Amino acid sequence: MTINIFDNKKRLFFHIAYWVGVVTFFTLLWGTRYSNYWVCFYNELVFLPIKLGMTYFSLYYIIPKLLFRGEYFRTGVASLLTMVGGGVLQRTLVYFSVIPLLGVSDMHVGLFDPTEILNHIINATSVMIIPVAIKLYKSSLEKENRILFLSQEKTMAELQFLRSQIQPHFFFNVLNDLYAMALKKSDRTPEMILKLSDLMRYVLQESRAEMVSVQKELAYLRNYIDLEKLRYDKRFSFDFEVAGDTSYCRIPPLLLLPFVENAFKHSTIHHTEGAWIRIKLEVDLKKLYLRVDNSFDPSMAKKNNLSSGIGIENVRKRLEIIYYGRYSLEIHSSETQYSSTLIINFLDNETRSMLIGG
Repeated sequence: MTINIFDNKKRLFFHIAYWVGVVTFFTLLWGTRYSNYWVCFYNELVFLPIKLGMTYFSLYYIIPKLLFRGEYFRTGVASLLTMVGGGVLQRTLVYFSVIPLLGVSDMHVGLFDPTEILNHIINATSVMIIPVAIKLYKSSLEKENRILFLSQEKTMAELQFLRSQIQPHFFFNVLNDLYAMALKKSDRTPEMILKLSDLMRYVLQESRAEMVSVQKELAYLRNYIDLEKLRYDKRFSFDFEVAGDTSYCRIPPLLLLPFVENAFKHSTIHHTEGAWIRIKLEVDLKKLYLRVDNSFDPSMAKKNNLSSGIGIENVRKRLEIIYYGRYSLEIHSSETQYSSTLIINFLDNETRSMLIGG
């Protein structure tokens, strides 16, 4: 079991354990040298308040109040004064209490001997290394987590915005189709309304999900295609080829619809007989391949100011956020044909399992 040393509930325990370790370590170190562990233990207990004061002053004032605020000069001055002050205070306690107890003659070494003070500065400062390192490491992690969190929040906000664009864009197009059917007083209008109802249910319910199965997305596409068939009757030929098991892999909802919408928009079914649309979808655990081809008349597209529009641009942005570096999207047009090709490379075997579901 992994223990989080930054857990507030465990923090007190680790602080106590650390200082017990410090006292024990220096007691054994100096006790071995002077062959008197009890006196050295007393020595460490005398030094402990100084080391505690230096350490926690650094942890809770110098680092957060000065260093993290960019006041580097004041940080350097405060750190230097803390180390020198702690070393001098520790040397004073040694001179008047510990050395006489140890029976060591100190007549030839002055109270403020530079070498002795330097030794005590090093001794007092050494115990700060681990706590200060942990503090800086923790702050670094928190900073990275904040950056990651803000990045994720920004990404989610962008995705929510892109999703919010899908619904009005889609319904605007379909309602225009329905309006055209109603003007003609077509007998197919009730069936078209029923199909539109199914589409609306999917858009309103599934578009909130992070991922849906390709099978669900495919059923949605077929509903949309059926709707368009009702509108245009037999004015075009349509071929829809699907290969692979679509029930396993998952993709963001409404990701494929704009390509099919685009095919109807750019095809010549609005103006001539003999228009055609071909869709090929292949999917497995490694990748998704979608190719949509349709008849195309550049002069008609220019006349009606047709472009890839908000739908495809929306898809590009969503792909860039969700599948960055793992997709390709190519759109080509010629004198007679308009083609869109999308390839999404799924994650490796270790993490792909997260994308599998019904």
